[in-house]
Formats: sequence, structure tokens, C-alpha cells
Amino acid sequence: MRYNLKRILVSLKKIFKGDGKKLKNPIDKKVRVGLHVLIILILTVILIFMFPTDTSLEFADLKEGNISNRRIVAPFSFEILKTEEEYSRDCEIAKQKVHPVFIYQSEKISDVLRNIDQFFDQVRKVRNVYRKDVDKTVNDKDSLFIKYSISFSDSNYKQLLVKDNKKLNSRILAQLHESINRIIQDVMAVGIYNIEKEEISTVDGRVVIFEKEEEVVRSIDEFYDFNTAKEKIIEELTNNYENKDYLAQIGYGIISYFLEPNLIFNEEAYQERVESAIARVPRSSGFVKKNEKIVDNNERITKEIRKKLESLAAKKAETGIQSRGIKKIFPYISRFAFIFLLFFFFTSFLYFHKASLLIDTKSIIVISILIFIISILSYLVKELDISEYLVPAIIFSMLLTTIFDTQTGFGGAVFISLLVGGMWGNDFNVTTVSFFMSTAGVLSIHRVGGRRQLVESIFVLAGTYIFIITIIEFLNLKPFNVILTQWPYGIIMGIFAPIITYGLLPLIESIFNLTTDYSLLELSNLNHPILKRLSLEAPGTYHHSIIVGNLAEAAAQSLGANSLLARVGSYYHDIGKLEKAEYFIENQLVDKSPHDKLVPRMSALILKNHVKRGLEIANEYKIPEAVKDIIEQHHGTTSMKYFYEKALEKTSPDDDVSVEDYSYPGPKPQTKEAAIVMLADTIEAATKTMQKFTHSRLKGMINRLVDERFNEGQLDESPLTLKDLERIKESFLTILAGTFHTRVDYNGKNKKE
Repeated sequence: MRYNLKRILVSLKKIFKGDGKKLKNPIDKKVRVGLHVLIILILTVILIFMFPTDTSLEFADLKEGNISNRRIVAPFSFEILKTEEEYSRDCEIAKQKVHPVFIYQSEKISDVLRNIDQFFDQVRKVRNVYRKDVDKTVNDKDSLFIKYSISFSDSNYKQLLVKDNKKLNSRILAQLHESINRIIQDVMAVGIYNIEKEEISTVDGRVVIFEKEEEVVRSIDEFYDFNTAKEKIIEELTNNYENKDYLAQIGYGIISYFLEPNLIFNEEAYQERVESAIARVPRSSGFVKKNEKIVDNNERITKEIRKKLESLAAKKAETGIQSRGIKKIFPYISRFAFIFLLFFFFTSFLYFHKASLLIDTKSIIVISILIFIISILSYLVKELDISEYLVPAIIFSMLLTTIFDTQTGFGGAVFISLLVGGMWGNDFNVTTVSFFMSTAGVLSIHRVGGRRQLVESIFVLAGTYIFIITIIEFLNLKPFNVILTQWPYGIIMGIFAPIITYGLLPLIESIFNLTTDYSLLELSNLNHPILKRLSLEAPGTYHHSIIVGNLAEAAAQSLGANSLLARVGSYYHDIGKLEKAEYFIENQLVDKSPHDKLVPRMSALILKNHVKRGLEIANEYKIPEAVKDIIEQHHGTTSMKYFYEKALEKTSPDDDVSVEDYSYPGPKPQTKEAAIVMLADTIEAATKTMQKFTHSRLKGMINRLVDERFNEGQLDESPLTLKDLERIKESFLTILAGTFHTRVDYNGKNKKE
């Protein structure tokens, strides 16, 4: 057991280091399969809890406006539950009927009057000190009234604080004090709210007043708020001091400063009453008796019938939750089976169309994470009761298309559409919209493009969303004005789906070290630092790589392989020659070769080393794995026949010359793209040795070299078929025939003339 556990940990380390595709040991392969199954099982269990558990899915197909395909009779008596919209509306009505609660604090009047008395005592003390020194009084007013921040004009301060003045002598001051107290008592005795009347929410214009444990319901207008209280104060002061505005101004300043509300809103008591009122709102709006007909065969589903069906479904689900034994867990088993079947069909699709994904742990993890994220977002859209047109299934299929290929994107579209439809209670609308829009998303980005493609995708998807929404809603017999309210959701998804997809790509590429067509498109730029170096330091190799790229791209297109990967792999397949470019014939400008001074074995080592050095340079520049695989595999295990034969000539028959010393280390090409690059590399190099080009000679050379690689077994580990090889030969011939076509000898013609 200890050995097995250790061996499993070693296998897991290999898998997570990115060597999953290259595992040869049977134990490693079993660990990989087990890990992938475990990932799917964990994801399946998580997804189970995103499926609705509070309702039965038995009547999910009977939507409002549809025609019933069966007769349904109530198997037992049950209440007709209100819709969430109806229940929320009733709760809001119940809340509005609750009167706001205020506590009347009568003791506040005494507190305010006491504060005013203290203020006037302070005024009298100041007046005894400053009888005539008006300027000093005004200058020192801040220090004298440091505890009061009453806003007075300078003239009002002089009149209030200087004792010997006729306009406000001691007798008038006492009358003003008495008048202010009376006004305060009158206003506060009525009651002043501590909030504005406009902020008090009440349906019938009444409030609850608590005073000394007694509760009375009164009209809201029977009391003041601060604004209406101040209006009343101004009115009283104006009546009292009709010809003495300065006394009215002083009195208003004092009252405004000391006035306090004495009707205090009790938030806690109000909320308790609101909760109590909402708790009394019934969840049902009627009753269905046992054996009562709910809907007949071929009868249209109305809003009332749909409510009865939903209520029956909820009652059945509640009965299932309350049951015990197998009946209790059966819904979870069925959900597990549904989700697991979806994974089974999706993986089966990948097995026949993209088998390489199933043995790549990184790809499995990426797909699983995307499924989890999209499922979470879809679940939130449902729980928040937002439009089903905001379900982000389209993002999943678009990401699969950009990360992997179009076929994977289509398979993902079917998978995610069925999954989110199940999560929404087998909602046919959600499944249909998700499928059509996911398919549209795949088609909108099935080819690699730049910023223009992003803009095009936004317009295409927004328009498609509007079209699909209109069709679906018309099928549900919705009026056009209702359909228009759903268009904005489609436009939002049409705009943000491509933006989110393109935005997430660099993040996914960097985290999981994946190669997408967009990263390959960046590498195909001939201004890339490696290609710039190649053009300057090894121009022959650079030119050779460009031609190989043209050949490989055409061949890959003819097979339906990744033509962009084939072209980019061709550009970089010989970057290892940068180290000793002069030792490779395409870079030699003179007849003498540096190999003339070396023994054959050393020459072979230099040539073999360009593969190893190419991988090192690729790692240095963070070239994607798919391109590095082509660098490593483009020579396979072929032998360097020239140096091998030269070694045989220079040694005696008794000496042992191993062909492995003169062969590339491999591995052999594992993918169609790597095999195509190998063949294109071989053909392009061979064309340099042809003296006279004719169509038949070119065709014969291509056939001979491709067949030679096939007979050597170099293509055994690639998925190429014999039919593929014929197509490759034809594409090579088309490109090379156009490149090396015969030309008219214009110089000879001119001489004859």
C-alpha cells in the first residue's frame, strides 16, 4: 500500500507538471483516468445542489400559453400558492398599512424651558457688565456666549447684550422671555416629529403615538415637523411684535436654537409591527380539492391553471422532502444521474472528435472550472429572479471555441444548454435560448481575428439575441410591448459575452499554460524577437522556415487540422540553429563547409543539438507547449544519412558505427500538425537540391519523400491516415508548382530580336 501511494503521488506530480499526454507507464495512465473521473464526480455532486429542490419538475413543460397534452386531476387537496410577484405585492401592501410608531416625550418641554431660562440668566449677567460699552460687547460676544452658537446680526447682539438701551430694556427683556416660553410650550405641547413629514410612510395618513404606555392613532397632520413648527413660531412672533421686527428676529433665533422634537420615531417597534403584518399575509390564494380537474387534454394553460400546477408540484416536492428512506434520496439520485449522463455524452463527443483533450489534465480542469463558474452565475440569475436571457451559457461555448476548437465549442453548447435548463427546473425556454445563442457565439468567433472581429461579434450576437427573444416570446403568446422589455437583457449579453470571453483568454492562458489561436496569432508576427534574430543571424534558416510555414499551412487546411499552429510551428521549428547557424547548409555563403574540419560524429552532435537548443530558446521566450512540441518532434527519430555514411567510409568494417549516434532523439510526431511540419521541412529542403524543375519531377520527389517517412515509421504515432497523406502530397505539389514554375527567357528573346 505504501509503495502504491508513493507511485500514485509520483504520477500526480507528472500529471500536474504538464506531462499528462506523455505518460507511458500503465500505472500513470490509470492515475490520470482516476483523477479525471474524480474531478467529474466532485463537479457533479456540487451541481446537484444547484438544482431546484423545493418543487417537482413533473409539470415543467406545461408553461402558460402552451396546450396541455394530458388530463391532470388533483391527487389530494392542496392550497393554491401565490406567485412570488403576488406574494411580494401583498407583503408590500401589508407593510404600507402598518402605521409609523412615535413616542411622545412630554419631559422634553421642561428641558427646553430650563435651557432657555439659563440662557436668559447668562444674558442678564452680561448686561450687568456691559451697560454702555457697545463696541466691546460686540467684540467680546464670542467669548461671552462660547457655549451658544445662536446666529444673531451685530445689531441684534448690541440690543440684547447692552442693558442701557431703550429698545430692549430689562422690562422688555422679561416680556420677551415670557413670550418665548409660551410659544415653546404651545408648539411642543402639540408635538414635533424628529423626521420630516415627507419621510413618513403611511397609506391612510395616520400614525401611532405612545404616551405614558397609552397608544393612540392620530392623523399625521395633527403634529408639526421642524419646518411646520418654525412656520408656526414665525406666525406667533409676528403677531406679538408686529411693529418690533428686531424682537421677532431675536426671539426666532433663540427659539430655533433651543427647540427640540418630542415625537421620536421608534424604528424597532415599527419593524416588529411590519414583520408581524407580513407574517400574517397568507401564501395561498385559494384551494383545490382532491379529484378536482386542474387541466384537461388539449386545453390551453392559463395563468390560474399554471398557478395550480406549480402549487401541486411544490406540494409533491414538500411531501418528498418530508418522506424517509429511498423516497427522500431518490430526487438526488435522479439529479446525479441526469448530470452524470450529460458528462458521459459530452466526454463521448470529445472522444470521437477531440480525444486529445480527454488525456490532458489541464484541459479537463479548465473545462470543469468553466462549467462550475457558468453554473454558479446561472444559479444566481435564477435565485435573484432576473431574466433567463441573462444566463451566461454563451460565454462557456465561446471560451471552449477560442481555447480549443469549433467542434469542442459546439459540444459545450449542447452540454451547457441542457445543464442550465435542468437547473432552471427543466425550463424549455432557457435550454432553447442557451443553445441557439451558444451556437451563434461559436459561429461568431470560429475563426481567429483581431479587434474588428470583437466588434462584429457584439453586433451579431446582440442582433441574434433580439431575434431569438422575439421568436420565443411570440411562441409564448406574449404581447409585443412585453417582448420589448426583454430586449435590453439580450443586448446586454450580446455586448458583454464577447468582451468577457476575450478578456478571460489571457488569464486562462497564463494560469494553465494553454495555447490558443490568439496566442499563436501573436507568435505569427514576423516582428517577434526570435524571428527578427533568425532573419539577421540565420537568414537562410529564416527563409526556409517561411516556405515550410506556407507548405504546412496549406496541408493543415486540406486536412481540417490547425493551420495556424502548423504555420507558427514551422516558423519556430529551427530556432535552435541560431547558436551555430554557419554549420547549417542553408546559411553557408561559400562552398567550404565548417563540417569539412570535423569528424562525422561531431557534425551529427551539432545538428542534433539544434533541437535541444531550440527548446531552451523557446522556454526562454515562453513559447507555448504546442509549438515546443513541434520543435521537439519535427525530425522525429530520423537519421542523418550523409554523416552516417561518411562515418562508415572513414572507419574500418570491424569498427562499430551505431546509427543511433547519427539519429535525432525524437520523439516521433504526436499530432497532425507536428507530422505535417516534419514532411514540409523534408520536402522544402529537398527542393533545394533539384536542378531542373518539372511538374512530374516535383510530384515524384514529393511522393518519394512522404512515402519514405511513412515507411520509416516516423508517422506511426501521429493520427495521420493514408488518405491524409495523399491530401498532403497534393497541397505540397500545388504550393511548390506555383513557387518553382518555369519562366520565359526574356534575355534570350531580346538577343534574337
